[in-house]
Amino acid sequence: MAMAKRFDEFQIDSLKLAFEESEHLTKDKKMDLVKVTGLDMEQITSWFNRKRARKRGKESILKLQRINAELKQLLQQRHDWETKLQKELEESKRREAELEEENLLLKRRLTNSASVMDFVHGYP
Repeated sequence: MAMAKRFDEFQIDSLKLAFEESEHLTKDKKMDLVKVTGLDMEQITSWFNRKRARKRGKESILKLQRINAELKQLLQQRHDWETKLQKELEESKRREAELEEENLLLKRRLTNSASVMDFVHGYP
């Protein structure tokens, strides 16, 4: 079985021009293309079907690339947020430890002060 002959440049140009006007051909437009290009109806119909399929494929790829970029951006934002929260958590823990240490010192002072007061007032 022989390979199908490639379309001539003028045939492709005519088909592309018609596709730019409309992705779906009317019967009249198909007949005009048959006359202008010398191709048969089946060749023209097949070319349009393939062209629409390629266009949908390219659109799908572009859509997936946009979605991928959005997801990467969201992932980066999530990572940045996680990092910020981790730093805030560490700072809160550090501050909590400082306050606990200060609280312990104040309790010791209070205990010492109470002991001194007991001694001064003669309590056992």
